[in-house]
Formats: sequence, C-alpha cells, structure tokens
Amino acid sequence: MTHVTTIRDPLRYGFAVGRVRVLETRLLKRSHYERLLDAADFEEQRRVLSETPYGAYLEGVSTADDVERVLDRALADLLRDFLRSANLPEVVVAFFRVGEDYDDLRGLLKAEALGLPPADLLGGSGSVGIDDLVAGRLPASLAGALRVIRAQATTDEDELRIELIDPAVDTELYRAIAELADASGNDYLREIARVSADLANVKVFVRMRVKELAVAYATRFLVEGGSIPHERFVALYRLSAEEAAQRLTATGVLRGVDPEALFDPARFDVVADRVVVRELRRARMVAVGPEPVVAYILMRRAEIATVRTLLIGRFAGVSRDVLRSRLRDVA
Repeated sequence: MTHVTTIRDPLRYGFAVGRVRVLETRLLKRSHYERLLDAADFEEQRRVLSETPYGAYLEGVSTADDVERVLDRALADLLRDFLRSANLPEVVVAFFRVGEDYDDLRGLLKAEALGLPPADLLGGSGSVGIDDLVAGRLPASLAGALRVIRAQATTDEDELRIELIDPAVDTELYRAIAELADASGNDYLREIARVSADLANVKVFVRMRVKELAVAYATRFLVEGGSIPHERFVALYRLSAEEAAQRLTATGVLRGVDPEALFDPARFDVVADRVVVRELRRARMVAVGPEPVVAYILMRRAEIATVRTLLIGRFAGVSRDVLRSRLRDVA
C-alpha cells in the first residue's frame, strides 16, 4: 500500500471538520445516560432518546431484537454514509470499515461450526455481498485471511472449534487494522491501532484465562503492535484471573478501569470504546485535519455501544445497579 500524502490537506477536511463541530453538539451527555438508567421501562427510554439522533431509529421498536437491528443500522449508517460524505481518503474509510468484512468471515465460520445456513449469520454490510460470501467469491485479501483464521480455529483433530473462532478472527482483524494505519501515513491512526491492539490482547487474555485454556492458546491469538509485551501476558497467565486483571488495570491504557469490567463482555465493549476515546481526545483540539473527524466517529461508535448496553440490559432484566456499574466507565 502507498502512503496517503493528502491526509493533512486543509481544503479536503475543512467542510468535514465544520460538520463535525455541529454534530458533536448532538452527542449524548451523561444526563441522557442517567435518564435512561432511571427510566421505568423501555417506552420511557425511547422517549428520552426521541429528540436525539436515535429517535428516528427507535420508532416502532418494541423488542430487544428490534433494538439490536436498528442500532446495527445506526452504526452502519455512521460507517457508510458519514465516512463517505466526510471525504476521507479511501485507506481511512477502509480502516473503519474493515471490521464489517471480518464480521462476515466470523459469521461464515460460526455457521459452518454450528451446521447452520451461512446466510443466517451474515450481516452483509461489508464490501462483499451475501451471495458472494456464501459462494466463496472473496477478494484475495479476505480469502487469505479466511484460510489463516480457519487454520487457527481448527484443532489437530481437524475440528473447527467455535470458541476459537472469535479470537482467531480478531487476530487477523487487528493485523489488517495495523496495516491500514501504516498505509495511511497518519500517526493518529497508528495510535488508534496501537491502543486497539492492547485492548484486543486483554480481551483474548481474559477470555482464555477464564476458560482455563492452556497458555499456548492465549499466545497464538495475541495481536502484534500493542504496547503491552506478549511476555507480560505469559507471566500474568500464572496468576489468578482476578489478580491478573488487577495488574492490567494498574498501568497503561487500562489505568483506572474497574478490574471487574474485564470479565463482563458487555461492559468490556463499552470500556474498550471509551478507552480509545479517552486516549485520543487530544485530536478534538486540532483545527483542520482528519483527527477531529476520526475522533467524532470513535465517539459515536462508543455512544452506540453504550446505548445498546442500556436498552438491551433493560429488556434482559439486568438490574439498575449492574447497568449503573457499566455506566461508571462512561466519561
């Protein structure tokens, strides 16, 4: 890939940054989240969000599946429509959208492992249509990634293990993210990739440690490019999961995070997005360039994850105290 030489062109980003400054005023505040927590039921939650960007998405919604679907659409609209209209270089657009392609690879392999029709688990929001995904018509880069992921998630007995699919996909996904960040020639995207790699490695470590899988499984799925040395994860593997979490949250990108958040998948997803936003908040101070635009995308993505947690949590009957503990991680 060639480096993008126009990534700091002020004429290119002037309009996009101006639009972002307006859109930032519509980001949800802490008070919105508190009102969602205090709402008596989903109908009241929906009223709280009626005058926010989520109001139109939630019209006619009445079930948890509906909420999942419309918030997926909100995220897809952000990644597709906003990214394109922001006039960002193709490599920057790819940096944010590559996860959709890897989610489709995830769906293909999980369908195979579960014996389900592939279309049942495909979102189809990536660069390859569902029909082509099912038929195996993939571009060379994705076809190569699929082969690597399949090999990583397959045992010596030639069994595709469903519990190994997620970490295998994530390993390849973050490798692709790091390559795109380097290709962009932008230090800000490289920093996002570094922080994201650390978070991905923490997620893999905790997942494997809780399941008490051998350390060899953990090391094979660790991502390159993070700031936490792989050797540290190997050393922490000798400790209890709780003690390891305490040490991981004492320094580095996870400093100050509640160690218990590492063991709650829904809460960790919120934490991960918020950590990225916290680490890169300085980008909002840049007058003109890709940084404010990219920072807005990250903040909206984190916001969607938080709204999803609070709405789905209410449908699932999760207590306010538990939901509030997840909200503690929201800036």
